[in-house]
Amino acid sequence: MKKANFLILLLIALIGLLGVVIYRQNLPAPKSTQVVPPPAEQPPIKKPIIHYPVPTPALPEVPASETVPEKKPQVSPETPSAPTETEKEESLEEVLKQLFPEPEFSALLNLDSLIQRFVVLVDNLPEKRLPRAYMPIKAPGGQFIVSGTDEAPQTSSRNHKRYQPYVTLLEKINPGLAINLYTRFYPVFQRAYEQLGYKNAYFNDRLIFTLDHLLETPQPQEPILLAQPSVLYVYADPLLENRSAGQKILIRIGPENRIRVFRFLAEYRRLLSNLHP
Repeated sequence: MKKANFLILLLIALIGLLGVVIYRQNLPAPKSTQVVPPPAEQPPIKKPIIHYPVPTPALPEVPASETVPEKKPQVSPETPSAPTETEKEESLEEVLKQLFPEPEFSALLNLDSLIQRFVVLVDNLPEKRLPRAYMPIKAPGGQFIVSGTDEAPQTSSRNHKRYQPYVTLLEKINPGLAINLYTRFYPVFQRAYEQLGYKNAYFNDRLIFTLDHLLETPQPQEPILLAQPSVLYVYADPLLENRSAGQKILIRIGPENRIRVFRFLAEYRRLLSNLHP
């Protein structure tokens, strides 16, 4: 009897197992739950960096019919060769006298280490602050004049005269001589830029970037509303106050001076970007 019961239970278990198999075969195929790995991450598409190389001084062409003497070829006066280490200080001082012949203009500059100071200025003009101790230009005299009322202070057009000598200084520079000086002494500019920590960058690229940045300075309507959260005045409009140090200087000098500086910047931007090696 016990053996018969065991066979009956075994038969029932086999029938149940067969039913489960048949039932699972008739079910719709389940959706795949396999995790598909995401596609491999592609490197970001970077815009190409535009470089504006500074040309090396060109040598004069020698006609094919002429024999070349066994000595170093002379360089044309328009594109002098790069100065040697012993000639740099003296020749730079001489060229600066040509760039700024009037003593009143030279008095506006810090002529010692002028190239290094200029590089620091160019590098920091698009930033929020300028390192005043390393500026190539001396600060304008006089006090900042405020108009309006104590409750609503405004800029005063009388401040614009403080900056006119600097604008005149820029306009007095001979563009051809300035580009010649820049090209001739470019290794000094580049070395000063690398000393700031830029080992794999070109100063000429930074210079043109800074010129483009300054040319994007807005031209707000005068007078401009000010605020005085502490001792110093700031622009009440946060969009103006958050501008870079260079753009805020161009805003401060007034619309007439700003237009004159824009012409200067645009001309030198054109000359620098069209230099060919």
